[in-house]
Amino acid sequence: MPIDQQDAGARTSFWGVAAKGQSYLNILHLLLGLPLGALYFTLLATGASVALSLLVLALVGIPLLVGLWYVIHSLVNFERGLAILLLDVDIAPIPVAPPVSGGLWKRFIALWSDRGTWRWIQYLLFRFPVGIATFTIAVTLTAASLAMAFAPAYMWASDDLTWVDRTFDPFPWSLALVPLGIVFFFVSLHLMNALAALSGRWARYSLGDTFPSVSKNEDLEPIDLTTPSGTGSQPEGSHSGADVGQDSPGVTVS
Repeated sequence: MPIDQQDAGARTSFWGVAAKGQSYLNILHLLLGLPLGALYFTLLATGASVALSLLVLALVGIPLLVGLWYVIHSLVNFERGLAILLLDVDIAPIPVAPPVSGGLWKRFIALWSDRGTWRWIQYLLFRFPVGIATFTIAVTLTAASLAMAFAPAYMWASDDLTWVDRTFDPFPWSLALVPLGIVFFFVSLHLMNALAALSGRWARYSLGDTFPSVSKNEDLEPIDLTTPSGTGSQPEGSHSGADVGQDSPGVTVS
């Protein structure tokens, strides 16, 4: 591509960011980080403190911890949908629970011993401090650029300014801030888009398919490999575990 066409494409990309709806969806996601993060932190801190404190009273805290896990699961599903909608990222579906068979106690242990659960908790807790940062950056950049761009409107209605022993009209001087504010507005959009891209990568890593033993191919049926080999002849047309692994490359036999 000729250099002049590359320069024209770069200019179009720089100035065209304001015409993209995704830029404003990114800003909305950055702003929502503060209220949502505060809500998540409050729910997790309150739920964990109540459930753990009631563990000393027989087994009262165990059903509360199970309920807290499903609250976390619901919040993570909401965050996944929000990231897909606002950040335009692809995040794998979140399993309902770890694929563990057995009694209630084994299922309870599986819920809280899985790495995915603690990755979810880490994401929800860090959503608060990260949300404070993203909210502050988004508000500061937007307010500063708009304040410079519309400075003449404010200065035109304001009184004359006095500096030392001289009085002057600030309106003519404020006109110089207009081009600076416009350029800074476009720069701010690029900065906030970059920050939103980092947020999208973080969400994709933390909220994706956390249970490796669950196949991402939802059309595959679960395979029963619990029958010991060599205990009897197999029905005609059936396959052994090794044949299934060879014929179905999408299934991982653990």
